[in-house]
Amino acid sequence: MTLAQYALFALQLLYFFLPGYLANGSPPVLAKLPFLKRWNAPFDCGKTWNGTRILGGHKTWRGIIGGITLGGVVFLIQKYVLDSVISTPAIPYSSLPLWFGFLFAFGAIVLGDSGKSLFKRRLNIKPGGSWIPFDQIDYTLGAFLATFWIYWPGWPAFLFLIVVNALFSAVTHFLAGEAKLTKEKL
Repeated sequence: MTLAQYALFALQLLYFFLPGYLANGSPPVLAKLPFLKRWNAPFDCGKTWNGTRILGGHKTWRGIIGGITLGGVVFLIQKYVLDSVISTPAIPYSSLPLWFGFLFAFGAIVLGDSGKSLFKRRLNIKPGGSWIPFDQIDYTLGAFLATFWIYWPGWPAFLFLIVVNALFSAVTHFLAGEAKLTKEKL
């Protein structure tokens, strides 16, 4: 493969992961929308485990449902609207089921982000507290854990996304902290 072919493949992978990015990154933005305030209930329903919240109050139904919905809808747009416009020969959109994007987003936000929060609470790391590198790779691991049985891009693609998404996550967390969307910067 030439350098241009590698670059094109990398762009296709980033485009493919767009539902995961939106599922993982949308909850802080959704929290700012006043018409979604009624969905601000904690995803763990306020339950505790050995005296500690299971996930913490920052994981809400609004973020989970909103992130999964946004990621799923974006995948449908990729599959049914943009697939004829944007050439992605490395990603078989036509063979993926229409619910793939919802499952991919579910994996990113529930298995990845919320699953990591479960472990953070067990380790007494406060909600929003830093847990490097897991805060940066959780959504990537979760998305592929939920969907590898439907579509697996291969180990090189997976490892590329782990590294790039970790860097992308660190930068976006820093920028969100600077913009006062989150309390922590990393």
